[in-house]
Amino acid sequence: MASVRLRDPGFLKGASSPLSFKDALAGSSSNFPELCVSSHRGLPALFISEEEIRSLAAPFDFALVGRFPGRRPSVDAIRNFCFNLKLIGEFSVTVLNHRKVFIKLVNDFDYCRMFSHRSYFVQNCFMKVVKWSPDLDVEVDSPIVPIWVSFPLLRPHLFSPRILSALGSLFGRPLKSDMVTASGSRPSMARILVELDVTKNYPDKIWVGSVKTGYVQ
Repeated sequence: MASVRLRDPGFLKGASSPLSFKDALAGSSSNFPELCVSSHRGLPALFISEEEIRSLAAPFDFALVGRFPGRRPSVDAIRNFCFNLKLIGEFSVTVLNHRKVFIKLVNDFDYCRMFSHRSYFVQNCFMKVVKWSPDLDVEVDSPIVPIWVSFPLLRPHLFSPRILSALGSLFGRPLKSDMVTASGSRPSMARILVELDVTKNYPDKIWVGSVKTGYVQ
């Protein structure tokens, strides 16, 4: 199993042999709008629909970018580092440029685990982990970061995964709760790890419950 994972076929899972576009597109059809070759702001342009971009990006939903502000270790060293984290799913590590690597994970457990730490040392080289998105410029820091959101004195009957996830979704993409929240052993506060856009403002208070019997949290 280890040798299979360390072989790392790449973020596109590896092609057995290169294909010409004629062969690759033969017999294919698309439900998306036609691609449009045009110009934009004085530049040649290829316009792709937002729907198709979302579909193309879906396999990379759990992807991260590893940034090395100083020296970057070899890709094999980074792959071995990820392997030693004992991730439960497959992964790939590929080079974006001399300071950045693309880390493609396949499940939310591994994604939460790697992203929540945010930084690592790989062979004594500092690596900062940022969220990948279709509009991410790899030369610019992503404003999306994992932050623990606290709900003090959340009522005990609301400590259910469904409610906790929905509470987190009021602020961003909920990733997980901490152990004591999940076990209900600390009813004084619930904590949820959420992907937040740090360029935005968020409310200090929310309404929880039904229209008649809810309360300000």
